[in-house]
Amino acid sequence: MPLLILVALFAIADFAVLFTLGAKIGLLASLVWIVASGALGIHLIRRESLLTLQRARARMAAGEIPSDEILAGASFVLAGILLIAPGFLSDIVGLICLAPGSGQLMRRWSTRGSRGAGPKGAEIPGDWDAHRRDSDSTASSADTDPIEGEYLGKER
Repeated sequence: MPLLILVALFAIADFAVLFTLGAKIGLLASLVWIVASGALGIHLIRRESLLTLQRARARMAAGEIPSDEILAGASFVLAGILLIAPGFLSDIVGLICLAPGSGQLMRRWSTRGSRGAGPKGAEIPGDWDAHRRDSDSTASSADTDPIEGEYLGKER
């Protein structure tokens, strides 16, 4: 509920700044800014979602978890959505999301609350990839042999 209130207050402030600056710089300049930032936002969402999907597939094919790619893509999509929204404040926040260090800042912010304890106090390892690599290196050859069995087909 507090997040909804913050979003509503941000939208009200965004429109207030839009109307105030629009009165000072003129209607035509405001409309050009809104259309240009919206076009940039749509371009970012289309381009970065495809690139993020390709990078995530490549990491998954290599047997790694694509968490960095997904968070970087989410940062670009968030920036695109903020640029599509009409308003100067949302455009400024969207441009901040495009800054080079914003993806790592978003990663730190998103993982800060999730580390340490999972459901019902279960411990979540801090470096999941290192944990997976350690468990893979200790696997014996018996664990990697295929499991034999019979296939029972579905009768038609």
